Amino acid sequence: MKNKFYFTKENKVFKEDFISKVLKRFDEIYLEDNYKSLSPNVKELSVNDLLSEPLLLSMLNIIKDRFKLITEKSDLNFLKIWLVFSTPNLTKKDILPYKTHFDKQRRLKAMVYLHDIDLEHGPIQLGKIKNSIDLDQKRKELPDDYQKKGLNSIDDLLLDSDLTPMTGKAGDVIFFDTNTPHKAGIIKDGFNRKILRFDFDGETLIQKTNILSKLKNEIRNFFEKI
Repeated sequence: MKNKFYFTKENKVFKEDFISKVLKRFDEIYLEDNYKSLSPNVKELSVNDLLSEPLLLSMLNIIKDRFKLITEKSDLNFLKIWLVFSTPNLTKKDILPYKTHFDKQRRLKAMVYLHDIDLEHGPIQLGKIKNSIDLDQKRKELPDDYQKKGLNSIDDLLLDSDLTPMTGKAGDVIFFDTNTPHKAGIIKDGFNRKILRFDFDGETLIQKTNILSKLKNEIRNFFEKI
C-alpha cells in the first residue's frame, strides 16, 4: 500500500442518474426485512447478499478497482456493505462514533454519498495523527471492553491538524484507511444522511500491521535488556 495513505475524495465517481437508482433501492431496502439490521439506522449486506443486488454489485466492482489504484494493493478482500441512514435523534456528541477515534479492526473503507452532503448533514470528518503515535500498537493492546471505556478514542493533542469535514456531492466517494483518525459529524435538525460504506481488508494490510508491531516490540525488548 502507498506510504502514509490516509484518505482521499474522488468526485463524481458515479453519475447522477445511476445514484438516483441506487438511492431508490436504498430506501426500498429500509422498508424490507431481507437483510441484517445492526441498529435502527444500519443495514448490512454480505458478499452473498450482493448476488441479489445488481446495482450494488456493479458499484463494488468500480470501487474495488479505484481502491487498487489509490493504494497500489492488489489483494483487496471485500467484506460487507453498510447502508447507513443517520438522523439527528441518533446523534450523541459525547459517544463514539461522534468522538475522534480509530477502529478496532484495521480496514480500508469507501463511503459513497447518495445525496449532496453539506455541513448540516454531519459528514464524516477525517484527519492525520502525529507520526510518533503507533495506532497499530494501540489497537493490539485494546481489551475486550475497549468500546465501553472509550480506549480507541483519540485526543485532539495527538492529531497532526484539525479534522476535515468531508462535504461532497451525490456520487462522490471518500476512500480511507481506518488508521486515519475519524468521527461522524453532527446532523442538524431537519437534515439526514444516507450513505453506502464498502469495507475491505487484505493480507498485505494485515501482514504490514503485524510486522510493524513485531519489529517495534523487538526493538523495545532489545533496548530494555541493555
